[in-house]
Amino acid sequence: MFATTSVAINPTLLVLRVLSPSLVLFTTISLFTTRPPLPPSPSPITSVVVATRVPRRALILSCLSFSSFTYLLDGLAFVIYAVINKYWPPRTGIDINSLIGLVAFSGLAALGSWKDVKGVDVWSLKRVKVSIILSLTLDVVQAVLYGTSMSKDRVYTSLLCFSLRLSVPH
Repeated sequence: MFATTSVAINPTLLVLRVLSPSLVLFTTISLFTTRPPLPPSPSPITSVVVATRVPRRALILSCLSFSSFTYLLDGLAFVIYAVINKYWPPRTGIDINSLIGLVAFSGLAALGSWKDVKGVDVWSLKRVKVSIILSLTLDVVQAVLYGTSMSKDRVYTSLLCFSLRLSVPH
């Protein structure tokens, strides 16, 4: 965890860390107002073949649960780091990111499953797909921005310490 470096205080990284899971959280909150579609009126014409697409619910819920679990582990690692070093790094956004991500992804899995049982086709909603894709894109941008703003000495020291399984010097 490189929370004490000057890179972690970069305001762009702070905004990206908070914005990424917030998009999913806003989408999850918007699902509260979604209602199941009305049943179609009976028609004298009966269709014989109807193409339907069924989302892979088990895969979707597994991915959402795994994402939620990684946010939980990230938050726990940050808290353990802060307790061991007796220093809570200010303005990193890691603590807020972990909390919002945990609530957003676990909430989407739980609320989406509940709405799916009630007849709402949650996993085919465009806003759910767009928010997940935008969140992933912001996470990739955050990783690239963090990697490009890290000093070369820090990168080589981190790689060497990681390969030798040593603690990274601050």
